[in-house]
Amino acid sequence: MRAIITGAAGFVGRHMVEFLKGKGYEVLATYHTLPLDDINFEKAQVKQVDVSNRGALRSLIYEFAPDEIYHLAGIAVTTGRDPDVYYRVNFYGTLKLFEAVREVAPQARVLYVGSAAAYGAVPPEKQPIREEMPLTPVNHYAASKAAADVAACACAAQGLHIVRARPFNHTGPAQTTDYVCSRLAKEVAEVALGRTKPVITAGNLDAARDFTDVRDVVRAYWLLLQKGRPGEAYNICSGRAYTVREIAETLAAIGGVKITLQSLPKLQRRTDIPLLLGSAEKICCDTGWQPEIPFQQTLADLLDWWKGKLVTPA
Repeated sequence: MRAIITGAAGFVGRHMVEFLKGKGYEVLATYHTLPLDDINFEKAQVKQVDVSNRGALRSLIYEFAPDEIYHLAGIAVTTGRDPDVYYRVNFYGTLKLFEAVREVAPQARVLYVGSAAAYGAVPPEKQPIREEMPLTPVNHYAASKAAADVAACACAAQGLHIVRARPFNHTGPAQTTDYVCSRLAKEVAEVALGRTKPVITAGNLDAARDFTDVRDVVRAYWLLLQKGRPGEAYNICSGRAYTVREIAETLAAIGGVKITLQSLPKLQRRTDIPLLLGSAEKICCDTGWQPEIPFQQTLADLLDWWKGKLVTPA
């Protein structure tokens, strides 16, 4: 089997490459910009490509002739970018990928990776969120992902084998501090190593999110291309939400340190969603997927990863 992974230099992309290599796939890992620490994609072909360049995508797909395409590329941070960038990359980049597939590899199975952020601020009484919930995004990141999600639905209706994934929050080793679990894990690791005072700062400590281990997420992506129904959308989630406060306190307990938590107004988002909790019933029914790694184990692995990174000479 041959697979292209777009956005392979990102957090989930790295784990996706390793997962497919373990399955014996021939992998073409694409990236836009490699991180400063670079990545060793042993036994995988590596190509630089801009997903907004349809011609480059077309050539890449034609030459590699993939059986499967995992479209992970995109602008993932939810704030701080020019709105145009979100739509150019997340929406138009996705649409151009679909058109390139239609032209040169219409038989390929494609996974579009959207985001549960596209659901927006769903009232607690309507959660856990199911896939039929309307998409009502509250920021440009979520809106661009929702737009691409709808485009994927239309392209699937026209004959392409596209499955839509809507992952909720996920974390694990090698995640950047742009995301709350990894940022808190780094701060707790610094406290445990005696490098900083035991004061941890965050935004809204009571915001709750449904977290899944990234290693369970990439397994879900693979299963969706094996057993998911073309055109359908699937939540990927654990069905359990954790507050920022719970995450910080769990990390501190794992690290064997006592901390003081402080909520800073400047770290709170204007459009912060109080609760985002999903239902995984559909993906479980259609593919047999279930999350296997307990959240506490995920946090322990993430904390260990940060400790190792902080003590390793640059």
